[in-house]
Amino acid sequence: MYAINSDIAQKCIEADGRYLNHGEMQTLEKYIDTYQTRLATYQALRKGSNQFVIGALKKLSRQHPDLIRNHGKRCHYDMTTTLRYLALAILRDDALFFQDSVVIWLDSVLVAHQRHHQCAEAYRYLFEEISEYLPPQAIRIISPYTEE
Repeated sequence: MYAINSDIAQKCIEADGRYLNHGEMQTLEKYIDTYQTRLATYQALRKGSNQFVIGALKKLSRQHPDLIRNHGKRCHYDMTTTLRYLALAILRDDALFFQDSVVIWLDSVLVAHQRHHQCAEAYRYLFEEISEYLPPQAIRIISPYTEE
């Protein structure tokens, strides 16, 4: 896993043996300019993670009590893991990292267990919970990662 985002890593690979051009530098400058906001969002997600997941699961239990009764611990684990990777992807400013780390894995789990509808509902509740507590600036950063 790269410590820097995949887009910047790729641009550095492409620039091997030469200086970065203006467009490549803009990518790096955007990464640097948005760091404080991404860091604050990461910290807010880390701090509120359990609260967000519990709130989402409570909402889900109203619609699907048997699902939570039978699979609540697994749902909690999966949502917490997803949120952790979301926070890390935001800190890295790296949607590809999130896609590779979580989205493909989660989709295969959902297909295997035939729970796609309930899971989509659970994650919608999760992002509702997050939206209630985080500032608009953080929500703008999170939104591209949460679009279906």
